[in-house]
Amino acid sequence: MSYTKVNYHDVDPVAAQLRFLREPLGCENLGLSVRALDPGEEGMEHDHADDGQEEVYLLVEGGMTMTVGGEAVEMDAGDAIRVAPEATRQLENGDAESLLVIAGAP
Repeated sequence: MSYTKVNYHDVDPVAAQLRFLREPLGCENLGLSVRALDPGEEGMEHDHADDGQEEVYLLVEGGMTMTVGGEAVEMDAGDAIRVAPEATRQLENGDAESLLVIAGAP
């Protein structure tokens, strides 16, 4: 089969409304995640220096701040940001619920 289809609502969350779609879709080189965020929710500061994974964060709904390498970047619905593997990143959601799609690959 040349495609796989999955609805992210059908994937069990791994933590804090975070759903990994890589395995359900059968992806070999690309990670894809969907994260629903409650008002004021903060993500864990991290990087991907060890695995070389760059990430793109696409904010579908809401508003948030992504801190990349110590620099706060405000994001509104429709904004996307690419983060290099070695850069630290941490998200902080705004005052409303948000929906974020995250794609990553080495």
